[in-house]
Amino acid sequence: MRPDMRRGPQVTIPEAANAVSAIAEATSTIKVTRARSRSRPPLAPASVFTPRGRRRLWHYTYPCRACHTYHFGRAKALDEVTGVRRAGCGHLVSVMIARVYGQAETGAAA
Repeated sequence: MRPDMRRGPQVTIPEAANAVSAIAEATSTIKVTRARSRSRPPLAPASVFTPRGRRRLWHYTYPCRACHTYHFGRAKALDEVTGVRRAGCGHLVSVMIARVYGQAETGAAA
């Protein structure tokens, strides 16, 4: 093999500067993307079940996008279902109400 073939193609200074700036831009974009993904937990649409019978709490299930399983939760009021919380697997998720099953009973039986 010829000695000049081992070195690879010769690059001029302006081309090298453009390549370095392109690499720096790509690196800064990657850092911003990683930081953004850490600041906002993945969305978890929840199925909410109304209190019925002897059950007095709102029950809800939601999928975790990190571990791909469903988790279960309870809340005293419907407003307490939504929000950022730590799932049973340990991942942070942002729970939102996707659907509500059943009708809430109004008033207590005498």
